[in-house]
Amino acid sequence: STPMIVGTIEEIRVDEARNEIYVADNYLGGRILVFDLDTLAFKRGWGAYGHKLADISLNDADHDWVGSTPPKEFQSHLTVNVSRDGLVYAADRAADRIHVTTREGTFIKEFVFSPPGTKRGETGSRGVAGSVTFSPDREQKYLYVSDMKNNTIWFVNRADGQVVGRYGSMGDNGGQFFGLELAVTDSRGNIYTGEVFSGERVQRLVPADSPRGKLLDQLSQLP
Repeated sequence: STPMIVGTIEEIRVDEARNEIYVADNYLGGRILVFDLDTLAFKRGWGAYGHKLADISLNDADHDWVGSTPPKEFQSHLTVNVSRDGLVYAADRAADRIHVTTREGTFIKEFVFSPPGTKRGETGSRGVAGSVTFSPDREQKYLYVSDMKNNTIWFVNRADGQVVGRYGSMGDNGGQFFGLELAVTDSRGNIYTGEVFSGERVQRLVPADSPRGKLLDQLSQLP
């Protein structure tokens, strides 16, 4: 009988196969909420490590790092994505991590990122896990993680969370980022990025081995 209170919504994902909407909500430090696509009726939700909504701690200390140990609850700026095999990936930016659960909220694992030159929990509110999207192959072998702290995209093995590459650096030129907020992919492997702060733009990156990518590479080598 209690009305659903939704705070700052960072991202919404549609699961057409299940006729559901996944909402990343920053209220109470961060929650994943699932609604019916047709009626918008609330169905279920959870917090960090699959905590039930009623069990999410209101203690600020549980939303902060303890040394190199990640927070017990989500910290802030939560985004969400759902893989083809039904896993839910929540990017907890300030906590430098991605949580993986089932569609029902059962916790499976987390990936915590420590960029070169930083320690866990020292990247601040900008953090290194601003959003998560998937490579275009059928198995979605890789995660693409947008990093506002370092203005780069990390390419991560989805199976074990190991970083296998990166793209981008801080700057105002094309292909650079200033305030990299989000990154998404399409079925052709193009990456679309959105920037805040002085960036304030959307960029499209094409695969290097695509016809357009090869042409751009040739043009870049002209005197």
